[in-house]
Amino acid sequence: MLKKPFRLTKARDFKLLGVKGRSVYGPFLVMRVRTVPAGEGPRVAFITSTKVFKKAVDRNRIKRRLRALMQGLLSEIPKNIHLLFIVRQEALPASHTNLTAELKRLLAKIPEALTQPPRLSPRAKKMGERKAGPPRLAYARRREAGR
Repeated sequence: MLKKPFRLTKARDFKLLGVKGRSVYGPFLVMRVRTVPAGEGPRVAFITSTKVFKKAVDRNRIKRRLRALMQGLLSEIPKNIHLLFIVRQEALPASHTNLTAELKRLLAKIPEALTQPPRLSPRAKKMGERKAGPPRLAYARRREAGR
């Protein structure tokens, strides 16, 4: 289990990773990486989608496995980095050694990824296309109009 100082928890940080992060793709995971101001240690988060893993048991199992592997690899992560791992369906049946090798391969590509220009994640692109305000405002306007 990752200790609290190494976990990425704030919604703002997730948004910034989607907008300013760089992606590195692998067969089991997609890694989004972003540099942060000095003084912060590395922070890591894992995302498992309900579209990919239908059962909560599967989502939680793969996240637990990856967090345990990441605990041993924290020394290999550069300081002042935020990492977001998006888990693919192929990761669930993967063996311990395959997942460890994949994480090490992705972590080794961090310096190369940071030289690339940032690209919007697919979700950030979708969010940028919205022209209306937040959904709550749209709902309030409909309610005031009597619809």
